[in-house]
Amino acid sequence: IETQQNKEMLVLGRQGIEGYLNLGMPLSCIPEMSHLEITFVTNNSKQGNQTLFRHDETVTAECIKFYIYAIGKGRKRIVKRNRLHNKGCKLCVYAFKGETIKEALCKDGRFLTFLENDDWKLIESLECVLESTQSVDDLEGKFFEVEFEKKMSLRATASQNSESEQRDIHVTSSQIVDQYPSLKGESDKIRKHFNQKMKANKNKKSLFNLHKANFGKLVSNSITIKDHKCFSHFGQSVGYIYSKNFCGTCFVLKGPYIITCQHVIDMIIGDGVEQHLWLELISKYARVTFDYEDYTEKEKNSFFLDSFLLTGATLDYCILKLKENGQQVPSGLYNRIASIPHSGLVYIIGHPYGKEKSTDNCCVIPLGQREKACQDHYLQNKEAVDSSGQFVHMHTMNSFKNIFNNPHVITYDTSFYFGSSGSPVFDPDFSLVAMHTAGFAYNYGKGNICSIIEFGISLGSILQDIKENHREWYESKYMASKDIEMISDED
Repeated sequence: IETQQNKEMLVLGRQGIEGYLNLGMPLSCIPEMSHLEITFVTNNSKQGNQTLFRHDETVTAECIKFYIYAIGKGRKRIVKRNRLHNKGCKLCVYAFKGETIKEALCKDGRFLTFLENDDWKLIESLECVLESTQSVDDLEGKFFEVEFEKKMSLRATASQNSESEQRDIHVTSSQIVDQYPSLKGESDKIRKHFNQKMKANKNKKSLFNLHKANFGKLVSNSITIKDHKCFSHFGQSVGYIYSKNFCGTCFVLKGPYIITCQHVIDMIIGDGVEQHLWLELISKYARVTFDYEDYTEKEKNSFFLDSFLLTGATLDYCILKLKENGQQVPSGLYNRIASIPHSGLVYIIGHPYGKEKSTDNCCVIPLGQREKACQDHYLQNKEAVDSSGQFVHMHTMNSFKNIFNNPHVITYDTSFYFGSSGSPVFDPDFSLVAMHTAGFAYNYGKGNICSIIEFGISLGSILQDIKENHREWYESKYMASKDIEMISDED
């Protein structure tokens, strides 16, 4: 250490503990047999010497450790050091029982100071959104993103002070209730029922969180008109692939090459067909259209498929080539590929149930919560599960184990089921992160189908598989150009 004067020390947990540790963390908080990696980096900050660690005179209570992703939601820059401002970078934050989340992050020393005054929350998943004023007591080992509240426009702020604004909002709400007596009656019933439960339940905080989870919309999935227009542009590259027997979704990678799931092609070809006949059958029976946005346009401007087929059974992908027919092929999405997000929202464009092209906003299920999400959804509806509700393979809990810790997939909740395999999955920046592949569903009668979990294969993993197993084509026909790069959050 003496030889590393004027450099900053970074400590990264490799085993037993994860993320970049706070240098002020008491040794008693670090699990035994942990493996740590220590590096020294030159401090290029123009802000001079800053306190970048927490300092506690004594250990006052039980130590709680949780993790914050260095890039937040809404306002991406939340850490002081550029070195830590990377996608996927995790900071291990420690606090003591009884402290609030805001106290823990503000005392940490590595986060920017606006966290002290701004309104923000911690986002773990759709089921777990925590206010910064909540306690850290139950956060041990969990992973979060920081999401900031949307601020009021300057015009609204200048026109009226906060007191009169709150009064106007209250009056408006009362006027609405007066116009709809049934709304007032139902809200009174809910309030009365909730108050009775609060009096009878000792753990009022847990009850409140339960009601909030079941009755409150916790993650905003709204999208601005500007973003929607941008999103619609990428939707032009999404196609409907179909035959007499089956249908699915595909999208253009580059030029005449499209990609979909291999199981979509398997369904189109049918069972028991020898592989040397696949190209002939695909060319003869399969069609692709990019204009199916209305039922009357279902087979409008369709492309036939050329005698080209490149497959990857392990990652369930298939690359096909559109046959030239004088029509312009939509723009490819190959230059927008990025790594899969750890949490937050993703957007899917596809043809669910073989219907018109549509979109779905979905909440990502983080890797560490996949097993619990499957168990919760499956056990809650175990008696109602109908085997006809599965839509790729099996439907027992053992079926899900292949995706619990699979780094090649992203899991989420979506209403896109049959016919949407092969749909592109975008992150909030509209970068292409995955291809929707499959899911597990249950049918609880009268055609009502709900999800256990759905997943998509990472496009980065698919490209790597193509590079390793189809290198000649990768280099000569498609991926050799230097303009194919993974988009990073720094762009």
